[in-house]
Amino acid sequence: MVLMIWVNDFWTLKEIPKWLKHAGQGEDYLGFSDLIFPWFLFVMGMSIPFSIENRINKNETKLIIFKHIFSRFIALITMGLFHMNMEMYNLEFSTVSKSSFIIITTLAFFMIWNNIPKNKFGRQLSLKFLPLTGIIILIVMYIIYVGKDYDGQSIGFGIHWWGILGLIGWVYAIAAPLYLLFRKSISSCLGIIFICLILNIISNSGVPYNIFSWQSSNWIPGNGGLHALAFGGIITSLFLMKFIENHDIKKLYIGLMLMSIISFILGLISWKFFIINKIDGTVTWILISLSTALVLFIFLHWIVDVKKEIRWYNPISTAGSATLTCYLIPYLYYNIIGKLGIELSILFTVGILGLVKSMIYSLFIISISWGLTKINIQLKI
Repeated sequence: MVLMIWVNDFWTLKEIPKWLKHAGQGEDYLGFSDLIFPWFLFVMGMSIPFSIENRINKNETKLIIFKHIFSRFIALITMGLFHMNMEMYNLEFSTVSKSSFIIITTLAFFMIWNNIPKNKFGRQLSLKFLPLTGIIILIVMYIIYVGKDYDGQSIGFGIHWWGILGLIGWVYAIAAPLYLLFRKSISSCLGIIFICLILNIISNSGVPYNIFSWQSSNWIPGNGGLHALAFGGIITSLFLMKFIENHDIKKLYIGLMLMSIISFILGLISWKFFIINKIDGTVTWILISLSTALVLFIFLHWIVDVKKEIRWYNPISTAGSATLTCYLIPYLYYNIIGKLGIELSILFTVGILGLVKSMIYSLFIISISWGLTKINIQLKI
């Protein structure tokens, strides 16, 4: 999340190295920024086995777990669609400014999905008044929304794509139930990854994979590739559970490194047929990103669990415990400072100084999120 906040601020910078940026549409290139989203999906996949097993150990039924999965899915889809439509906001014909629309909508998210405080009064307030108010606000924002399509024509609120949070929601909605169905089965997860990659290849070959005529040609958001990344994380967690239980770190690292090498080699092979591109979601991008995620996990696990070096993590721990809060705060930050007319000197938006500014900004966002958690303001779905 720290890196995601950092690279998401690059739009404010100029003259930074190309290798840090996202690849453009149709560009055969892998920038550092193109790896952050796959790493996030990989980590989300890693969390699924631990989360579901924890709920099962608390004697929660599968029905209750499915309800929890569905509620998370609805929350992520809702926020994702609002964010996507914000990108196409029509300033010319809208009744409120874009910045006001974003601020009000983001505050409504906090009203609906804020973590319930422990004290009785705050709990009653959160359970009844704030969520209802937030829902009403979103309905109003939906009604008054006016967008603009790529041809400059006015459009209403719609699904043009799902937004980042929406795509995460779709990946979670498919990966979590499948894990619950095939619990702790590494072979089943490998089979699912194979199916996901085949769907991705079919999609990127321009071949529709819809079963029924009423379905869109590529009816799974993410075209299977994003789900493969999540299942890579799920398999990693299953390996972790298995080998940690047997106190065999060496076998864990060997197994994960072999997965990384195989994924990288397959990525290089697929490169002969598909470009590396995040926007297009190519299988080459998926496989190489998965390879890097596995290596990164091994490195971090060695530092934290083997060497017991965790002091470096303490200043940024809020990014892991209040991830969604950290993700949404920038929507408030950019638009509030925009309304206040605050601008940095151009000196701090260029080159190395700009990159340092963006890193300080990411730490500042995490600090704000930490402060909010101390007063019981934290998104939790």
